[in-house]
Amino acid sequence: MTAAQGWRVLMSWASLLGISMLAASHQLTRFEVDTAGDFLELWRKKLCMILADVVALERAVDLISEGFFDGHDVLFADSQKKLTSSHETSRLLVVGYNCFAKENGKESIDMEAIERSPGRKVDHFLNEWIMLSRSKVLVARGEIFATRDEVLALLKTDDPGTNP
Repeated sequence: MTAAQGWRVLMSWASLLGISMLAASHQLTRFEVDTAGDFLELWRKKLCMILADVVALERAVDLISEGFFDGHDVLFADSQKKLTSSHETSRLLVVGYNCFAKENGKESIDMEAIERSPGRKVDHFLNEWIMLSRSKVLVARGEIFATRDEVLALLKTDDPGTNP
């Protein structure tokens, strides 16, 4: 998932949270939690995924920074701000969901557990970035088929949708 894709996903779920909270307000017709069914569980899963993705991105950037650049920032300042902002926004979305869940007797999201252990996503991001770097070098050398093999190797070994 590229940063732009992640941002679009994050904002779409932020909009959904806002709409749901407005619908649940007392001024408007009450949002019927019982009829929402799978929607609430899907919402919960997506928020967990978004938070885990942002945490994994931050960890991957930190690992590269520490391992290869003596702790110096590897992102431009504006990109670092966007990543930090994405983390803050995803945390706020989870806090909003947890308030909604508490009021409606639904399962909340354990933010600390997600932030402690983002699963294999860190490895996936690192492998993807390595593959992109290698591919650029291979394309520059004119080795198109070797580039294809790099991409296929990543696709065969990693399923970006998994997070054990």
